[in-house]
Amino acid sequence: MLDVYPTLPHCGIAAVVGRTNAGKSTLVNKIVGEKISIVSPVVQTTRNIIRGILTEERGQLVLIDTPGLHKSRSLLCTAMNKRARGAIEGADVVLLVVDASKSPQLEDDGWMRRIIANPPEKCFVLLNKVDIEAKTDEFKQLWSNLEKEVAEQLEQQKEKAKSKGKEVVDKQLEKVNPVWFEGSATTGEGIDKLVAALFEALPPGPMLFDEEMITDYPRKLAVSDAVREEFFKILKNELPHSIGVFVEHLREPAPDIWRVEATVFVRRQNHKGIVIGQNGKNIRRVRAGAEKTISESYGVKASIELNVKVSPDWDGNEHILKSMGCM
Repeated sequence: MLDVYPTLPHCGIAAVVGRTNAGKSTLVNKIVGEKISIVSPVVQTTRNIIRGILTEERGQLVLIDTPGLHKSRSLLCTAMNKRARGAIEGADVVLLVVDASKSPQLEDDGWMRRIIANPPEKCFVLLNKVDIEAKTDEFKQLWSNLEKEVAEQLEQQKEKAKSKGKEVVDKQLEKVNPVWFEGSATTGEGIDKLVAALFEALPPGPMLFDEEMITDYPRKLAVSDAVREEFFKILKNELPHSIGVFVEHLREPAPDIWRVEATVFVRRQNHKGIVIGQNGKNIRRVRAGAEKTISESYGVKASIELNVKVSPDWDGNEHILKSMGCM
């Protein structure tokens, strides 16, 4: 007899969080099977919330790739931090990615504290880059220590409130009990096991996106990221975190042709010279690399025109940041 009520596929959202350069974007790209997030060792590589979508017979896994946290020196950093922290809200699973090839960093400590103090329904931790080195025990010990520390802080806050005559709700800190995984987003080691567990953790229900989609990231932002990625490659640590790219126009004179006009924002006049390069060498290399990336990703012939503009406070300008999709 046929099952009148067939089992629904597992569909839902996993928020991928963690410190800068832990390998979050590399992981999302590996799971989805396509490059949807730019990857670089330079800070502020990921500035926007990017959704990667994996659809299979077992369901649909929506991965939210988030920026790492940064010291809020500008409106841009503040907006990035707000988005990263907000990604946890509404997610079915929180996936904390740590770089296990290095000892725990201050930002790892911060993310663990945040998760322990505000327990999600389900939490996974990926000890990434174990193909290089695995400091597994250090991270597990840090988590254990922080659980005790956060619980003690909560009790101290209660006692302080009582001493001031305030009404206190005697609520115990809920234990998170994260599921730990070891793997490498670069080589793929252990990632299949992680993905299987993520699907199992998702609730049964309808798909959130069309099954043909691998991302809902806007095309203009994808072009902007492609341009910034080329600057990362060419300028390394010299300037990229001080560069903003705003795609003003993306025209399609034919179905397989993109004509793009974009502005590259820098803070200082001498930065403009570095970005352009001697006789325009750098800007030509960036344009060629970005055109190649977009052409291969979207199956179009892309032509990108780049104009460099000096704006000392571009990363503090709300209008500019909104136009870039950063707010």
